[in-house]
Amino acid sequence: MINRASVKLIQDLMSSRQDGCEGDQLLDTHSVIRRFRANLVIAGAEPFEEDNWSHLIIGNTRFMVAGQCGRCQMIGIDQDTGTKTKEPLFSLSAYRAGKVTFGVYLSHQSPESSTGANVLSAGSLIQAEPHKY
Repeated sequence: MINRASVKLIQDLMSSRQDGCEGDQLLDTHSVIRRFRANLVIAGAEPFEEDNWSHLIIGNTRFMVAGQCGRCQMIGIDQDTGTKTKEPLFSLSAYRAGKVTFGVYLSHQSPESSTGANVLSAGSLIQAEPHKY
């Protein structure tokens, strides 16, 4: 799962670094999202807020956050053309101080009582539960 606000922040960083990335074309939001190959894309949270969540409820479906997604050079490959670029890995690595993670792994948690089907749909309410330290 990735967060649109995190995508936007990385996109803004790429835009500001564009001079330093000779030959790299500026990626639009859809292209950046495709590079990360997420199964779920959420909106309504702050950038990288998802790093601090222990659980996430989307509609009536509960997930445990199983960890952050480590990223490699694969996000620098255009999924349509196979063209390799330095971005978004370069900007992500600079922003995260070498900690190249983006998005989180989710693990579905089955409800104790079955009250109906778990359905994910666009526009579903998202409720996050932060880690308790």
